Parts: sequence; structure tokens; C-alpha cells
Amino acid sequence: MNALGVLCKDLAKYDEARALYERALVLAEQAARVDEGEIATLYHNIGGIEHARRNFAAGEPFARKGLEIRRRLSNPDNNELAADMVALAAILDGQQKFEEAEGLYLDALGILDRDPESNAGEIAVALNDLGAHYAQRDQIERASDLLSRAAKLKAQTLGPRHPDVGVTLNNLAMVHKRRGDFARATVLYQDAVGIFDESLGPDHPKSIACRRNLARCFADASEQRS
Repeated sequence: MNALGVLCKDLAKYDEARALYERALVLAEQAARVDEGEIATLYHNIGGIEHARRNFAAGEPFARKGLEIRRRLSNPDNNELAADMVALAAILDGQQKFEEAEGLYLDALGILDRDPESNAGEIAVALNDLGAHYAQRDQIERASDLLSRAAKLKAQTLGPRHPDVGVTLNNLAMVHKRRGDFARATVLYQDAVGIFDESLGPDHPKSIACRRNLARCFADASEQRS
């Protein structure tokens, strides 16, 4: 059920995904031998659904619960602990709770950086989210550096046409647009739209949102020229 929920989330079938996660959580909590790590993952995933729907306040209790359970484990998986920190931080960013979010990102990177080669994929996710965090706080140079590093790592670990690469290119395009570099932003948005259309289809919410961002970039560039 959890695996099917992950697939439904990727397909933007958010109601189905959440229902599957909740059914799995009931089974996990009623099992004769309770696996607290599995339960933490399911809380993390339910929070992730609300993050994807931008219902940040609704997702926060689940993300917090998952992290709380993970921290209680006698021998937690460090990568999963870091992932829980990043997930909660992203939800907090959506509510502009920036100070707590930044601390969680930095703590997660501190864990992952103990083995940077093995954790390259997880580091890329954390760098992307921290870069987006700094962009929200108008720390543009820091955001640009982190997002550029994230894009490179994601392309190396996932392949250059993976939708997660598109997410980071979209974020990096936003940063260049805010710098006033509309030409570079346009190229990045176009690359991201191409990736999303190929991997997720043109009707996926990520494809639609990125195409909207590209249209706004064209409009703003035109307005600046006039």
C-alpha cells in the first residue's frame, strides 16, 4: 500500500495516495510486531501529500510526528532521519517559519555529509530545498549556489531528464528571473518544461505550473524591454 501510495503521489493522484498511506498506517499500528520505523515513514509520506497539495499547515503535524518517532528509535537510519528533517523543513518554509526550517536543513546536511558519495542523491534534495528556502528569504546568491549544486548532483545521480532535475531547474530559473536575467531564466524554464512533459506528461501539475512560470517570464521580460 505504501509503495502504491508513492506511485499515486508521483501521478498527482493525491487523494488516492493519502487513502493508501492511511490504510497502511492502520495496519502497521495494529500489527503484532510494530515497526516504528515503518510508522515514521508513513507519517512522513502523509505529510508529503499535504506538502504537494500546498496544504502546509495540514501537513505539519504528520511531518512532526514522523520525525518525533524516528528520533525515538534506538538505532535510527540516519538517511531517513535526515529525510524527515528536510520534509518538515519544506513544510515549515511553506508557512514562512524560516528559522526552524533552516536549522533542520543544516542538521540534515550535517548528517548526510558524513558520507557524501553514498548520500549524493539525498544531499541533492536537501540542497534544492535549502536553496529554495534562501530564495524565499531574498538571499539570492546563496540560493543560486545551492540550486546549481543540487541540479548537478541530481543530474549525476538520477539522470539529466529525471523530473526531480526539472524541479531544481524550475527553482533555479526563479532565482535568475529575480536577478533580472530573463534570458537565462527562460532557458532553464524551457528545459524544465521539456523534462516534465517527457517524464510526467503535459497535464501533470508540475508541468502546468512550470509552463505558467515560463509564460510569466516571457511577459515580464517583454514588459521590461518596453
